[in-house]
Amino acid sequence: MRYLAHFCRDPDGALHVQTVEEHCRNTAKFAAEDLAGVGLEKAGYLAGLLHDMGKMTGKFREYLEDGMSETPSMRRGSVIHTYQAVRFFLTHFHIPNGRNDSRRFTSEILAYAAGAHHGLFDCRDEDAINGFQKRMNAEYCQYDEAQRAFYQQFEPFEKVAGRFDSADEQLHPFYDWIKGIRCGDRHKDKEGVYFYCGMMARLLLSAVIDGDRRDTASFESGEPPFRTKEFSWQTLLERTERKIALFPQETAIDKARAEISRRCREAAERPCGVYRLSVPTGSGKTLASLRFALAHAKKHGSRRIIFIAPLLGIIDQNAKDLRDAIGDDELVLEHHSDLVQEKRGKEEREKLDRRELMTENWDAPVIITTLVQFLNTLYDGRTSCIRRFWALCNSVIVIDEVQSVPVRMLSLFNMAVNLLVHVCRATVVLCSATQPCLEAAQRPICEKAEDLVPYDPELWAPFARTHLIDGGKYTLKELLPFALHILEKTDSLLIVCNKKAEARELYHGLLQSGLRCYHLSASMCWAHRQDVLNDLRKSLNECVGGGPKVVCVSTQVIEAGIDISFASVIRLTAGMDNIVQAAGRCNRNGESKELAPVYLVLCEDEDLRRLGDIAKAKAATLQLLHDYKMDPERFGCDLCSDASIALYYRNLYANMKSKEQDLLCGERITVFDLLAENRWCAQNGVNDQTGDGYFLHQAFREAGEKFEVFDGDTVSVAIPYGKGAELIASLGARDIAYDLKEQRELLQKLKPYTVSLYRWEREALIRRGALFEYWDGAVLALAPEFYDDGTGIVTEPLNCGLWEE
Repeated sequence: MRYLAHFCRDPDGALHVQTVEEHCRNTAKFAAEDLAGVGLEKAGYLAGLLHDMGKMTGKFREYLEDGMSETPSMRRGSVIHTYQAVRFFLTHFHIPNGRNDSRRFTSEILAYAAGAHHGLFDCRDEDAINGFQKRMNAEYCQYDEAQRAFYQQFEPFEKVAGRFDSADEQLHPFYDWIKGIRCGDRHKDKEGVYFYCGMMARLLLSAVIDGDRRDTASFESGEPPFRTKEFSWQTLLERTERKIALFPQETAIDKARAEISRRCREAAERPCGVYRLSVPTGSGKTLASLRFALAHAKKHGSRRIIFIAPLLGIIDQNAKDLRDAIGDDELVLEHHSDLVQEKRGKEEREKLDRRELMTENWDAPVIITTLVQFLNTLYDGRTSCIRRFWALCNSVIVIDEVQSVPVRMLSLFNMAVNLLVHVCRATVVLCSATQPCLEAAQRPICEKAEDLVPYDPELWAPFARTHLIDGGKYTLKELLPFALHILEKTDSLLIVCNKKAEARELYHGLLQSGLRCYHLSASMCWAHRQDVLNDLRKSLNECVGGGPKVVCVSTQVIEAGIDISFASVIRLTAGMDNIVQAAGRCNRNGESKELAPVYLVLCEDEDLRRLGDIAKAKAATLQLLHDYKMDPERFGCDLCSDASIALYYRNLYANMKSKEQDLLCGERITVFDLLAENRWCAQNGVNDQTGDGYFLHQAFREAGEKFEVFDGDTVSVAIPYGKGAELIASLGARDIAYDLKEQRELLQKLKPYTVSLYRWEREALIRRGALFEYWDGAVLALAPEFYDDGTGIVTEPLNCGLWEE
């Protein structure tokens, strides 16, 4: 019997089919290629080879043939084909409570990698049901039939057993590493062992998912699998060096930037590991880190370079600088907007959601992405996120503004860095002017991060351009006259708020004063913000030449990665990291020989209940300000000194309750718990004493569903700003609904015209009929009357005159 994996029809209605053997061998080959750089190609190949053996049954063939008919009667996804590979690995290679722990671990890791390619499952769920045992006991999966067919059409058991032995051998270095890991002063980190084994299963799973989706997309499109354009790190490094050599070296700041860049280039000769780039704001760390990354990748044969930033505003500027330096847009992939919404319902776990084929898999030499996408790749439960995990291997990963990692997930971040460096053969660079004390976290990074450019007082001196001033306490209404008073003494002013509602109110108030006023926030799409920034820079240049005064009211989107300079800044009290970044937008290039003022203002009627991370950071800063006022000399009479920043982070960590760094998802349960030993079954607190003989007990699916980087999950929405309106209209074209290639191209063009909405914002807009669905709900678009050219998205139609948070 010929067993089929997929079918599709071309625009003319002609039917095309793909066999299971062809699909599984292709998937195995791609998975092996993905993991070859970390010595796991044989493990990846075996998991990919067996992942769809469950399709080799008469029942699945009947299901596919029903789907090919004009009137299908069987529910999509109703025939399970993922249980069989799990059962195969566990039946033949798993020895419960046996002496050979490595084969036991390997069989479970491979079983999970092969059996979860259409959606994560819990190895132990909230009812203490073991996911492995459930698949072993299933009576409706035609396992014996699938196994016989596999032997007949693929290879005999003896050859598969040999492949398993090779895969097990490849995993031995990993097992040796986890045996020796420690957590702080603990003798042995038992929870870490479970956690890292779970992460290894996710790594192998990511390669299987990527191979499966890559081959499926190639079959459905009729095009060969995507291949990265040929390139040379040496060529890219030479281009970057030529660009850097053209930079001016006239001022003290110019010379300091050049020296920092030079030292980063020298540091590239160091071995792979974890490093810090802790330099002042405005010191050119974007290109300095690129210079390090390119030279380091060349020396160590890295597969790709990944630049990660917390905010789209940073990516806006960094992406341009990086593209200009690299000089070839085909080698650079920006991924910062999940415009395609992947469904998470139970029905979708057993089938391939076609929209997932439209997402990127990070198979490019240079990736520019957000902190959210990076952490989603590591922990989010969606298969489109898991798919990218393999791409982190053999990479140079530059994390800009690392202090933006939410403190509530420090454990997850640090543990991921450990795995990336010690198992995935990556180099991680932690960039920040206010380095967090990661070594003081509950679960620290295993090794001390060395500085690429050690602190040098003379080298740092030219970047001392501002001084923090206690601006006092005001309500939001009282802040408006205070800002106007400051503008009497200065030509340009930046006001940075914690909330979009605060920024909108101040902006509208300042507009009435007749000033040349600008607004920036995450309620505006990327293209809109770029237009505002371009106009703002022109106005600031005119202001310096004697033109009208300029004021900009912004949220934190302007604080990092935006090359812009104001004469004065007002910053509403937040974390010290945000305050230092805001100060970096003041007198940025030393336009004034005097230290420029940055006013720190406490907004007395500010409500941060929906912004828990900002509230905690603000509290830690207020503690620091109290101690500073009592004894300024203790901090070198500088609120931005290393001593000040260190105390701020100590305050921040000390104010956190037990397990708060592990990402709480209930009163006692954390995402880390669910991904480690999971002794208590999810939130029900059911202590598992079943002794089922399995090592992996993680609640992978539940952890993936509960994981979210910032407070409240977000959804990206297409915005009818500028060309966005025309692109949104194209979403509804009849022909594009069946053309995968055109869909991808359109989504790429739409990225600059998207805004991420919190759940409550989305629900408010849905209630008002402001969102339209396209492609069966895969893409959401905003109605034009809910977008303002001054402030972006509003939750009431513009003709109502209402402005609300």
